[in-house]
Amino acid sequence: MKKTLGLLLLAAALPAQRRSFPTHITPILTFGGCNQSACHGSPVGKKGFKLSLYGADPEQDYQTLRKGRIDVARPLESLLLRKPTMQVAHGGGPRFKTDSQHFATLRAWIEAGAPYGDKDGPVISRIEVSPGYRVLKSKDEKVQLRVDAVFSDGKREDVTGLSLFSSNDDGVIQVSSKGVAAAAGGTGDAAILVRYAGKFAAPVLGATLLPPAPPAVPGTHPIDREIYAKLAQLNVTPSRESTDSEFLRRAYLDITGTLPSAADARQFLASTAPDKRAMLVDQLLEKPEYADLQTLLWADRLRSDIRFHRVGGVRSYYRWMKEQFLLNRPLDEFARMLLTAKGPNFTSGAANFWGNYDKISTPVETAIQAGQVFMGVRIGCAQCHNHPFEKWSQNDFYSLAAVFSQVVELHTKNAQEFDLRVEPARAVINPATKRAAEPRYLGGGIIDVPPGEDRRVPFAKWLTTKENPYFAKAMANIVWRQMMGRGIVNPVDDFRDTNPATHPALLDLLAQELSSHGFDTKHLIRFIAASKTYQHSSEANAANELDSKYYARSYPKRMAAEVYMDAIAQVTNLENSFNAWPEARRATQLPDNRYNAYFLDVFERSNRLVICDREENVTVPQALHIINSPEVQAKLASADSRLARWLAAGKNDSAILDELFLSTVSRFPTPKEKDRLLTRVSQAGNRKEIWEDILWAMINAREFVFNH
Repeated sequence: MKKTLGLLLLAAALPAQRRSFPTHITPILTFGGCNQSACHGSPVGKKGFKLSLYGADPEQDYQTLRKGRIDVARPLESLLLRKPTMQVAHGGGPRFKTDSQHFATLRAWIEAGAPYGDKDGPVISRIEVSPGYRVLKSKDEKVQLRVDAVFSDGKREDVTGLSLFSSNDDGVIQVSSKGVAAAAGGTGDAAILVRYAGKFAAPVLGATLLPPAPPAVPGTHPIDREIYAKLAQLNVTPSRESTDSEFLRRAYLDITGTLPSAADARQFLASTAPDKRAMLVDQLLEKPEYADLQTLLWADRLRSDIRFHRVGGVRSYYRWMKEQFLLNRPLDEFARMLLTAKGPNFTSGAANFWGNYDKISTPVETAIQAGQVFMGVRIGCAQCHNHPFEKWSQNDFYSLAAVFSQVVELHTKNAQEFDLRVEPARAVINPATKRAAEPRYLGGGIIDVPPGEDRRVPFAKWLTTKENPYFAKAMANIVWRQMMGRGIVNPVDDFRDTNPATHPALLDLLAQELSSHGFDTKHLIRFIAASKTYQHSSEANAANELDSKYYARSYPKRMAAEVYMDAIAQVTNLENSFNAWPEARRATQLPDNRYNAYFLDVFERSNRLVICDREENVTVPQALHIINSPEVQAKLASADSRLARWLAAGKNDSAILDELFLSTVSRFPTPKEKDRLLTRVSQAGNRKEIWEDILWAMINAREFVFNH
């Protein structure tokens, strides 16, 4: 009784501002889960009672509560107090107790007349969480987070007790409902999502239980300075430098999607030039296969698909993209050409960016795609409601969609083709306001163009400026993922405060490097490949064997479906043929991701239905297929294969083994491997069959299937 009375007196003594509905009552409802999607915050509410999701519309929620949920004359009879404390049956169960501060605050507010508060008074502008970043280095070390609401008049208020806390990695940092953070046993960083009154913050804490390690020398490369500083904080030791054969194979696969030939491997391994790795990267960037791989990756990202564009559109789109990469078109120009495209899609390849839908693209669909592809922002959630854990509002979404509302597709007599045009008077309606949305730069000002002009043009110019906060980072992150196997922001299309970068300063560095060199993709690839970080071995040590996002080692990447298919063809020297697409000599050159090939399906080529990174899973069907595939077996046994020709030419067994190893894994066999395999060959009854078995084993080996 004394505790309840004390809390009640404390709550009653709160100033008027503390009793305002938006700033202190709504957070209690959020804390109790009342306005979440599983409860009364769902689109249809619960049991006839509906609140806005996470209190997004406090004025409407206030009016709803005043109708039957609050009894000012008899405060303790109010359903707002009785249901959450289970004094009346409540399907949501107990949300707080009668001796809690939440109950006391609600009771004091109702007894004061349940005021909404001064609508013109100070409002919460943000929340701040302290302390800042630190690394917890024992399970006994804990941090009490403090949350302050900062009001528009500059006043601050401790709201820790009403804030909600969650960790985005419970294996690294666990956080209690009271905001106490502790190391969970894993090594790394975790973002703590903190929510209060519709505002959120995502402070980052680190943890490691690893013993201190001798500091590794990062060298002079700017990338290494950032990576090694983070590893030192976490007591993680980086792996050794990759061998020449590891680097050779990795660079070929990352930059061209092909394997080095045996001759290329011999030459590189024999070279004593101190700058041979840099020279190799330069050579690979000038190969036509570089453009093939970039086109494949961007065709995934831009969802080039015959279901959207039909055969003519896909051909046009593919040819256009490949031409841009052969010309090394800067990424800012590439984006502007797509965003401002016009004309018939069968002849104007870039126009297909606007036709990625079965019937006709809409401003809403284009806004979602443009946000993900060019800004790394998943703004689609805000189409229906203000994003609960992000800054984007429904108004932001429709203001972005309005940028694209002037575009119309006029279909010709050939229903598969369209002519992309601009009709200046077209608009998009914001369902919240029921009025035409005002076109704006995302998170910025109004796009004001003279009547009749295409508002996409100033938008594309704004997007691709060096100062834009989204484009350079998004593009740099995409290139980093291609080379390193994981984005600094991961997934690459999910930039948000609650999904922070693992290395924010490094991302800034890469974005600056890209923009200051004219958005030249090749320059950024050279910059990354020159670092010790890129050249780490994939062989783990005791400190980094569990590392999956701090780049203490190279992460093995399963070959993409098309790359793997081409690699088998390359090793056997038997090209694949693609009947409907004679222009494609390799799978990585296929314009159509619908081409009927079980191999590509089982190894998870992109279906291009959504914008997302490719899967790199290793599955049982994959293993069974490569073991039993008739196509693979036919290549191995073909009389026209490279192996068959070696045997027919009388090449000796030792030389054949060297060639096989160099062709598949870019290295010579070890003495032990050579002795064991040559012994098997000498004892075999059928020389051709044993060599086919050895090659079969090699293309099934992890060392071959993975880019390591």
